[in-house]
Amino acid sequence: MQSKDIRETFLKYFEEKKHKRLPSSSLIPSDPTVLLTIAGMLQFKPIFLGLEEPAFSKATTCQKCVRVNDIEEVGKTSRHHTFFEMLGNFSFGDYFKEDAIRFAWELLTVKLKIKSEKLKIAVFKDDNEAHDIWTKKIGISEDRIYRLDAENNFWAAGPTGPCGPCSEIYYDFGEDKSCGPDCKLGCDCERYLEIWNLVFIQYNRDEAGNLDPLPKKNIDTGMGLERIARVLQNAATNFDTDLFKPLLLEINKHSKKKNISATRIVADHCRAMTYLIADGITPSNEARGYVLRRLIRRAVMYCKKLGIEDPFLWNICELVIESGQHFYPELQVQERFIKSIIQTEENNFKLTLSSGMEIIDKIITDSKNKNISGAQVFKLHDTYGFPYDLTKEILKEKGYSFDEAQFHKKMEEQRTRARSEAPKDQFLKLKKQAQDDYGTTKFVGYDTLEIQSKIVGIIPEENYIILNKTPFYPEGGGQVGDIGKINKTKVLDTLGTIGGVIFHKVEHSDGFKVGDTVSAQIDFIRRNKICPHHTATHLLHAALRIVLGQHVKQAGSYVGSDRLRFDFTHHKALSKEQVLDVEKIVNQNINKGISLNIFCTNYEAAKQKGVTALFDQKYGNEVRVVEVGDISRELCGGCHAKNTKELKSFKIIKEGGIQSGVRRIEAVVGEAVLEYQRKKEFNDSELKKKELEKEEAKAAAKAKVQGAAGLRNEAVKSIKEIKGIKVLAYQADKVDIKGLRALGDKIRDVFDSGIVLLAASFEGKAFFLALVSDDLVKKGYKAGDLVKIMAKVCGGGGGGRPNKAEAGGRDPSKIEEALKKAIESI
Repeated sequence: MQSKDIRETFLKYFEEKKHKRLPSSSLIPSDPTVLLTIAGMLQFKPIFLGLEEPAFSKATTCQKCVRVNDIEEVGKTSRHHTFFEMLGNFSFGDYFKEDAIRFAWELLTVKLKIKSEKLKIAVFKDDNEAHDIWTKKIGISEDRIYRLDAENNFWAAGPTGPCGPCSEIYYDFGEDKSCGPDCKLGCDCERYLEIWNLVFIQYNRDEAGNLDPLPKKNIDTGMGLERIARVLQNAATNFDTDLFKPLLLEINKHSKKKNISATRIVADHCRAMTYLIADGITPSNEARGYVLRRLIRRAVMYCKKLGIEDPFLWNICELVIESGQHFYPELQVQERFIKSIIQTEENNFKLTLSSGMEIIDKIITDSKNKNISGAQVFKLHDTYGFPYDLTKEILKEKGYSFDEAQFHKKMEEQRTRARSEAPKDQFLKLKKQAQDDYGTTKFVGYDTLEIQSKIVGIIPEENYIILNKTPFYPEGGGQVGDIGKINKTKVLDTLGTIGGVIFHKVEHSDGFKVGDTVSAQIDFIRRNKICPHHTATHLLHAALRIVLGQHVKQAGSYVGSDRLRFDFTHHKALSKEQVLDVEKIVNQNINKGISLNIFCTNYEAAKQKGVTALFDQKYGNEVRVVEVGDISRELCGGCHAKNTKELKSFKIIKEGGIQSGVRRIEAVVGEAVLEYQRKKEFNDSELKKKELEKEEAKAAAKAKVQGAAGLRNEAVKSIKEIKGIKVLAYQADKVDIKGLRALGDKIRDVFDSGIVLLAASFEGKAFFLALVSDDLVKKGYKAGDLVKIMAKVCGGGGGGRPNKAEAGGRDPSKIEEALKKAIESI
């Protein structure tokens, strides 16, 4: 049975059991406690924790997952992966242990036709209920059931909260795969493969560690697609299934060296990187971006072990897309983006890898023993950007270790320096304290620009005033904070959060006291310039997705009164045509005069409507949606125009890259477009003026050179013969050194053998040029000696080659005397 059929059989089975089939959630989780989606239950965690009421009582999914905690085991074992798919069925207070066990057994033995004698069961050591269901209801003999401890068979969401025992189903590959007489379920050998874990969430653990029964009991199960495919396809390892075979064949086709482990690692990592990029993650040095970068770099390193030197990973990713796109359509949508990001990162790292390997080899060569200092590894990481974990792997493979304690000490010293060098930001601490002291500030500024309000807090050291309600928008979501007045005192900035405490930074807090009723008025002229720029970012985002593709996602923004900045994920610079197309689409939508629809709803309802959200943003249950017709629908707390006509016009003024896979556009709207065009016209005019002045200067210089060259006929009249040598000594008028060179070149054209001495006075200085033909150089005559003689007379110096030399002097009145001295020396 092929993997796509296994997926469908699983999901269809549970649909028939009245489970709601749901799509895989993104690898970027909404749960802020984890970097990546690591399990099928993650999208249901708020339900299991009792934070949300489920919209359905039963669900089934095939969830894409990434885990890197066992990354060093990938390729060495038959079953470890960084990317994997988790088939799961879930119950939220509906069925419990007996049905969960019965469903699993029926699916495995009836639908998937696995021989029951090949399956063995593990239960938590104290879970007699599960044990009895397996033996009395399912009919499993005692010798095929194992009781395991809490470390193996008890699940918990954390130190406190929902938890419960597990029951695992293992496939037995036979005694010949055993690790010895003590081999049993849970050991790491190749005999037993855990294929399905059934988690019975039935307790709540309190602070004292007591387990209290939950009023609603839940089921969370997970079966690895790669593992069940191995069983059903009778494959020796997970890597011998249809999920990996095409990738391994392609890698082996290009490999110059045989290395099974390296081949598996490249295949595994290519699957992970493809799905991560498809969900909008790009390589960086932090968080999820670093996980991706690490996977790409490890894959490049293992390609090198296989003798694959040219950029290659994107070929494998193409196969991953081909095999997965029918179930995960985002792979096809993001195909160009995925391949471009991988090619760029692979090329960049190849340079780092090459130089890093040279340094590592030198460190090893210079080492007196098998232990490298942590300081050397730190320098490699800090100065040359070579990943620490790769250095560790390379050294380990070569039989070397390093002082990890010293490395981590150096890293901590660097962090301490960074913290001490960074400005001390007390605002977060201040914000928390103010929240405790004053509560939240009611924000009324979407539609109200001036109100009467009451002062509830003053922080005189920082000149902050806190009001019980305010029309001032606090800096956030890329939009700048409002300015204006509280009474007659200027408000210079507004900080904080809507839904939290809002700080008004005033010129001074003297004369204000807590309890005062004050007038709070924003600078509405400035706000009316900010709003169109914010709406423009939404129109720009939508236009970029049309022109460049659906992979485009917002990566940051700035919205001010004079301009906007929009950062977005994309793999290369925009062409001139693409910039014009984006501009055109935005302006067309402005001219349509679309009224914005802004409303609040719950987060789940917004998601179902296809609203665009920022993955890194934490949203509450209620969210604010900004809708521009059928063009754009985004979650946003910012201030906007009421109709696109208010934007008047849109102009992109700059496009460029800010990091790998992230571009930046700067643009203006409305009156700012006119101001930009006025400045541009002025700057263009000034530039043309300077260019014209340069051209005139060039023309004048050229005329001087041509004029000097025109003196040749006059100069050659001054040729004399001294002891059989032709000598030309000539003083030009108002000619600089360039002019003398041009004149010298023209004379040399008609002067086969001889010495040329040229001099000129220009802007209060003397210039000299001497030329000596090659036949006379051989006889000992040197141009350098001659110019030195002339320059010395005029208080200067110079030199050059024997056949050509130049010099200068401070006193041009002595040029005639200088020429005579040179002739005398000849």
